[in-house]
Amino acid sequence: MAAEFIDVAALDDIPRGACKAVSVGSIRVVVAHLSDGFHAVENRCSHANSPLLTSKVYHGRQIACPIHGARFDLKTGEAKSPPAFTSLMKFPVRVVDGRVEVAVPPTKLG
Repeated sequence: MAAEFIDVAALDDIPRGACKAVSVGSIRVVVAHLSDGFHAVENRCSHANSPLLTSKVYHGRQIACPIHGARFDLKTGEAKSPPAFTSLMKFPVRVVDGRVEVAVPPTKLG
């Protein structure tokens, strides 16, 4: 079964250069509005298992963990600094009729 897109925010709710924490099924997600469009990654530090700091985007495309400062690439989910070494899940994003939608695997919608 294919991933289903879920409406998570209005386009205006996430200004360019900002992030928004949302839930899609059982997954916590960060949706970022970067210079090249919208991106979504899991909102969970792969080192500390804590929510990421969504109030600031670093270097135009990174987000940080407030616990130990690990940073992650919002476009790829890649861990960019220790103590995290494992990438985050990345999810498809689309904009339809002024709404931002994120798709996660059906097994995660539970």
